[in-house]
Amino acid sequence: MKKYKTNIIILILISVLIMYLIMKDDFKDIMSALTNIDIKFLFVALILMGLYVFFQSLSLHLYLKSIKKDYKIKDTFILMCSAQFFNAITPFSSGGQPFQIYLLKKQGIKVTDSGNALLQNFFTYQLALIIMGTFAVITNSFLHIIPSTSLLKNIVLIGYIVNIIVLILLFSLGRAKNLNTKVFNKIFNFIFGFKFIKNREHLKEEATKKIDEFYNSSIYFKENKFILVKSTFYNVMGLTMYYLIPLFIFYSIGKFNTVSALDSIVCASYTCFVGSFVPIPGGTGGLEYAFLEFFRSFADASIISACMILWRLSTYYLPMILGAISIAFVRKGKEEEVK
Repeated sequence: MKKYKTNIIILILISVLIMYLIMKDDFKDIMSALTNIDIKFLFVALILMGLYVFFQSLSLHLYLKSIKKDYKIKDTFILMCSAQFFNAITPFSSGGQPFQIYLLKKQGIKVTDSGNALLQNFFTYQLALIIMGTFAVITNSFLHIIPSTSLLKNIVLIGYIVNIIVLILLFSLGRAKNLNTKVFNKIFNFIFGFKFIKNREHLKEEATKKIDEFYNSSIYFKENKFILVKSTFYNVMGLTMYYLIPLFIFYSIGKFNTVSALDSIVCASYTCFVGSFVPIPGGTGGLEYAFLEFFRSFADASIISACMILWRLSTYYLPMILGAISIAFVRKGKEEEVK
C-alpha cells in the first residue's frame, strides 16, 4: 500500500507539472474553451468510456462464467471498474490484474483459474489492439491523417511490433507446455542460485503443479474457439468506443467539421501505442504529448490543449476515481458478508 501511495503522489506531481506546462502560454484561451463546452457532447464521451469498460466486462465475463456458472455480469463489471484504479496508479497498468485475482479468490475462484481467465482475456484484448492498430496504420498510410513526425511514427511502429510479440508470447504461454516448462526450469535454476532461498524442491514442485493446472485449464478455452472469437469482438467494440471519445470531446468544444470518426479512431490508436511505452502510471506525460501531436492539425493549439485536458479527465482521472469508489463498495460488501 505504501508503494501505491508513493505512485499516487508522483502521479499528482507530474500531472500538475504537465498541466502547468500546457496552460502557461495559452491560459486564457484554454480556459475560455473549457468554460464554454457543450455538456451533452461531453456526456456522450463519458458514456463511451462507460461502454468501453462494459465491453471489457462482457469479454472477461465469458471466461469467468465458464469457470463459475452463477457468476453475475454485475460482479464482473464492478471487478473491471475497480481494476481501473490499480491500472491507473501503476506503471504499464500492471496493478489491475493482481487485484482482480485477489478479489476472485475471495469469491471462491482458484488463483490458477482466475489467472488463466484473465490471461485469455488479455490475449483477446491484445488481439483487438493489433486489429485496431492494423486498421489505423493502413488507413493512415492511404489518407495521411497524421502529420509526418518521424520520432512519433517510429515509436508507434515499435509499439505495434511489441504488441505483436506480446500476443505471440501470450499465445504460446497457454499452449506450448514443454516450452513453458523448460523456460520456467531455467528461471527456477537462476532463482535457486541464491543461497537464502529455502525449501527449494517444495517451491519448485508447487510451481510446477501450478503450471500444470494453468495449462490444463487453458485447454478448455483452446477447444472453445467461439469464446475467443466473441471475446475478441467485445474488445474490438470496446476499443472502438474508446477511440471515438476524442470525436465527441471536439464536438463539446464546438469543432464539428474538423475531426471525423475515422480521424478520431486513427489518432487515438496511435496515441495509445505511444502511451504504452511510458513507465509512469497512466502513461502520464507520453499520452498528453502524443495527443497534442497527433491531433494538432485539426485545430488551434489552445483548442487541442483544451480537448486533451477533457480527454484525460474522461478516460483517466474520472475512471480512476470511480475505480477507487468501486473498491470501497467491494470492501463494504465483503464486510457485510462477514457480519
